[in-house]
Amino acid sequence: MVRLPSLIVLLLLFLQSGCANDLDRERRSRIGVRGLVAAPPNKVEEALDRVVALGAYALPDIEQEFHAAPALGRQRLLRALERIDSRKAVPLLRFLAEHDTDETVRRRAAVLARRVGR
Repeated sequence: MVRLPSLIVLLLLFLQSGCANDLDRERRSRIGVRGLVAAPPNKVEEALDRVVALGAYALPDIEQEFHAAPALGRQRLLRALERIDSRKAVPLLRFLAEHDTDETVRRRAAVLARRVGR
């Protein structure tokens, strides 16, 4: 049977390890991306900065939000992808350029896919 002091030591080691930081970064990414989609106009730049600061780590959350976001939210997510400027986003951008329901999103995604894919 594990004693309480041993559990406390294990918990402290976990919190000091990278695992706790990864969980926090994952949480910040998910919240940041959702916040960008839902941000009022006067808070968009601040929300965008938070997502961009996460870099390519935010790409899975950005991709996931594209499925449910309204056109304005998808345009904001494209701005984040533009500023992150990662080649890892090219497959998503190409998909959006062909299949998104909003013409503005399709055109912008096509331009970004060409630029980022260089």
